[in-house]
Amino acid sequence: MFLSSLNDAQRKSFMALVTKMALADGKVAPEEVAVLEDIAFAFGKTERVPADEIYGATNIKPFDTEKSRVVTVLGMLVVAYSDSKFHVDESTVLRETINAFALPEEKLSALKAWARKQADLTNELHDLID
Repeated sequence: MFLSSLNDAQRKSFMALVTKMALADGKVAPEEVAVLEDIAFAFGKTERVPADEIYGATNIKPFDTEKSRVVTVLGMLVVAYSDSKFHVDESTVLRETINAFALPEEKLSALKAWARKQADLTNELHDLID
């Protein structure tokens, strides 16, 4: 899913942010679990999710390139859209990250459109193979 461009430090913080996104609304839907498992598999299931980053402030330090910031926001959006319900609490987590990354709104619109399509395709794939 475009994750190979992240280095080890970015992968750990990425996992924390996508997990934070899945937990934001208080319910982790099966579709969100499937996406998180796909990400963990892509990372070789070796990334430990730093709890302080899930439940604490967003750690933006590892994301030192625009590419890593875009990849992270895409991952968060795919998780958010995977259950077809973009909850207000997910929106809050996303907004905090976007503000920290200083991503322009025009870019966010394009990222949202792509992530919706990716989430739909991922769900369709899981329906086909499960």
